Amino acid sequence: MTMTTAWWAVLLCTVMGAAQNSKAPVLACHLQAIRAADRLRYHDLNKRLRTALQERSELPDGYAFHLDSQVMSLPELAEWISLERLCCPFFSFQLTVSGTQTGWLLKLTGPEGVKALLQTEFPAG
Repeated sequence: MTMTTAWWAVLLCTVMGAAQNSKAPVLACHLQAIRAADRLRYHDLNKRLRTALQERSELPDGYAFHLDSQVMSLPELAEWISLERLCCPFFSFQLTVSGTQTGWLLKLTGPEGVKALLQTEFPAG
């Protein structure tokens, strides 16, 4: 089990326990929703996304990530979104692409608890 997988497992148990006590929506990532044949690619895209991350801005219900288009192409980012939404259907994705700016703006938002999950997965720094 990798460190990221271990964090997801701990977070899942914590969030599920809190949700049972507070009637909040359950934030549960389900990696098995991604076909086994696609998981290696998914992990590669996760690494590329982290490498492309230039800046993280806080939103009321999530974060906006400014990504370097020289590190991660638009088709790669779209592929990551298509895989991520399978295992984490509670996320809302908004991708902004401008002809006048270099890079991509990806907003990840969702119900209460999403910000804590995103802070763990994409720490500031």
